[in-house]
Amino acid sequence: MARLRTFMLMFGGIFFLMSALQLVRYFIQPSEIWWTPKALAVPLAETSDRVEVYVHDVSLPDHIKAGRLQLLSDTGAQPVREADVRLRFNNWDRIRAERVLSLLSAGIALGISGVVFLFGVLGWGPSKQIESGE
Repeated sequence: MARLRTFMLMFGGIFFLMSALQLVRYFIQPSEIWWTPKALAVPLAETSDRVEVYVHDVSLPDHIKAGRLQLLSDTGAQPVREADVRLRFNNWDRIRAERVLSLLSAGIALGISGVVFLFGVLGWGPSKQIESGE
């Protein structure tokens, strides 16, 4: 009986801590780290499947092709070229969707191991049947 209780305490405690650590790491992780790095920003031409930008109801690529957008700097106005426009994406929604299954399994493992640990603390478990020698 003592071995079973020790096993329940060890098994439950270790898996409880591992599952809790995984969930805590997920919830304290900053969400802004999932932005595309500036060096890997995507050109405007390659983003048409994910984003469309409109200025006064005209798409941004149409404005650029027509030369209606100007960049004002210290040296004067320059037309904005399509190569000048690059986009960064926040991929947090995709990462979060990919992690749903692992978080669900961590939550289930947390609950099961918590119950096993609690049984070990309380000393509950299967008891041996004492055979009567009649």
